[in-house]
Amino acid sequence: MNKSVTAIVLRSEDYNDYDKKIKLFTEEGEVIRVIIRGVKRSTAKLRFAAQPFAFCNYELSERNGFYSVIKAAAIEDLRISDYEVFVSGCVMLEAAERACEYQPNSELFVLLLKRLKTLIYGGLDPKLSAISFLQNAIHKSGYSYKYDPPKPNPETVMELLACTEELATDFTASGELINKTFDKIAANFEDKFSCSLRSFRH
Repeated sequence: MNKSVTAIVLRSEDYNDYDKKIKLFTEEGEVIRVIIRGVKRSTAKLRFAAQPFAFCNYELSERNGFYSVIKAAAIEDLRISDYEVFVSGCVMLEAAERACEYQPNSELFVLLLKRLKTLIYGGLDPKLSAISFLQNAIHKSGYSYKYDPPKPNPETVMELLACTEELATDFTASGELINKTFDKIAANFEDKFSCSLRSFRH
């Protein structure tokens, strides 16, 4: 049976000589494992669709409970070249996988796409996009929190989180506060989802 999904690649790993296993985060908020065959060959036409951050329409074929990619069409190029931006993006991909692996959440797919675009095109400190995604992943998974109104010059972790919840751009925060908030929210995410974010620990 075939099915089509719109999805972002969360993870990619080698499988057999020329294949890869990838994890897709679909617009329905599901995390599904699929095989994409032959993409390690230099002439493979679907190499673009097997890389983390790929945002594509995938045509999948199911056989004996396993999905494989028949074809893919790119929707938008979300490739990242800057190292700091890449690390923050990887944290978001891993957090999406952890948050939705057993409980689909379509709101998190929309949020991930928005925050990746802000990460790449927004011109903000890359950690701010990751902070916003992590805190909203926590809230949208049932751990809600009500913040005080945002301040233009946040000085504490909670004041900065009030700004990043909707990722407003009209505030100024020190690099030290951003780093401290990133550490705090990542640790909180790991505690809530009983996991270790390897991208964060890298």
